[in-house]
Amino acid sequence: MYSVKKPRVTSVSDFKRGLASLNVEEPVLVTQNGDPLYVVQDPVQYELQQEQMALLKLLAIAEKDVNAGRVVGQADLLGGLQHRALAYAKPHDKPQHED
Repeated sequence: MYSVKKPRVTSVSDFKRGLASLNVEEPVLVTQNGDPLYVVQDPVQYELQQEQMALLKLLAIAEKDVNAGRVVGQADLLGGLQHRALAYAKPHDKPQHED
């Protein structure tokens, strides 16, 4: 099972002193008087986390649709896509001119 790593913890004072050389490959939890204040992390990891959260939201929506019976069978899906593709292609066909 997937587990979440706990971030490294540092105080605001230590964070300020070591800011220039701070390694944020793993998230850093910055505390003030022992209370969590900020989480600092690598921008690439942040973007990856945002993408993962968006995917989880989409999966939750899909699960609700399945539970509510809002599903389409494979044959109906493919038939509908083919119908739309043909309908889309027709208006865009260029007329052939005879020279």
